[in-house]
Amino acid sequence: MLTRVLSAIGWIFIGAGLLLLLFVAYQLWGTGLQEARAQDSLDRQFAVRLANVEPTGTVITTITPTTVPRGTPATTAIPATPPSTTLVVEATGPVATTPVNVAPGEALARIRIPKIGVDKLVVEGVAVDDLRKGPGHYRSTPQPGQAGNAAIAGHRTTYGAPFSRIDELAPGDKITVTTLQGTWSYVVIGAPDDPTSGHFIVKPTDVWVLDDFSDNRLTLTACHPKFSADQRIVVVAKLVESPVAESTASTPAAAGTSASGTGAATPGATVGDVPGLATAADDPSLDEGLGGDPDARTPALVWGLVFFAMLAGVWRLSICWRRWPAYAVAVVPMAIVLFSWFEQLDRWMPAR
Repeated sequence: MLTRVLSAIGWIFIGAGLLLLLFVAYQLWGTGLQEARAQDSLDRQFAVRLANVEPTGTVITTITPTTVPRGTPATTAIPATPPSTTLVVEATGPVATTPVNVAPGEALARIRIPKIGVDKLVVEGVAVDDLRKGPGHYRSTPQPGQAGNAAIAGHRTTYGAPFSRIDELAPGDKITVTTLQGTWSYVVIGAPDDPTSGHFIVKPTDVWVLDDFSDNRLTLTACHPKFSADQRIVVVAKLVESPVAESTASTPAAAGTSASGTGAATPGATVGDVPGLATAADDPSLDEGLGGDPDARTPALVWGLVFFAMLAGVWRLSICWRRWPAYAVAVVPMAIVLFSWFEQLDRWMPAR
């Protein structure tokens, strides 16, 4: 009797270890495949949008000439053009000639960081589903290239791990971001507490890193250390060119105020979890981005129960029927249930 009990306990531990290994494999490689497919789709989407944007630095406008009374002093020569004539006027800086509003989860920009091999499409928003596709733009901040503090979050170990090596960036390293308004160059600056370091560490509640500092910068955030969401690693880069005019796609916080507009960090909010202009009280998904989605807990528990119920059913079937035919019949449906369980578990757990 004791031998059978010990044998059963041993098989339970073996099964638990196998499930843990499968879950780790799903996080490290399975999520990467999902992100790669999403990036391919975003790449096509972004290429189409870029093709539909007028050349940078050119404004297309249609005017209807008016009659100027004789004797009226003219300070600017007005060319004689027929009614409703389209003029092409060269602008002094990058100008978007088409709307740049981007819906959450869609391609907003392409970020390139040569030193650490990053070349990713950036989506609008930092909710769980957004960051599964690639780096995400904090909707409460300006878009890259615009005046103010544009901020982007990304994973370090899962879903393609776009910011895996963000800790290797040093002052002077270049970051390039292409949006529908142009291509922008940023240079990494030293950390506030150590000018020789290209990054610094903050608590998840330190949302002040998203504030407007009365300059033009790009802020990158990710979880720290790797395989943990206890802290946030932050990299700041200054815009090299002059900023472009702001679109209606986002509204930055006023200078000297926090991303929540209160002048201080919002209690309960976390760096990496601000998906838009909403505050913690307005947006139920505020804690999703890098802090996990608490709404996924129930689906995770349900899928787990379904998997173990199926496992018990297969075990019973192997006794009543034959072992290997029972395993062969169950392998596909159990794999589907296991994948669904892992997906909800990953969604529920804090980002890594």
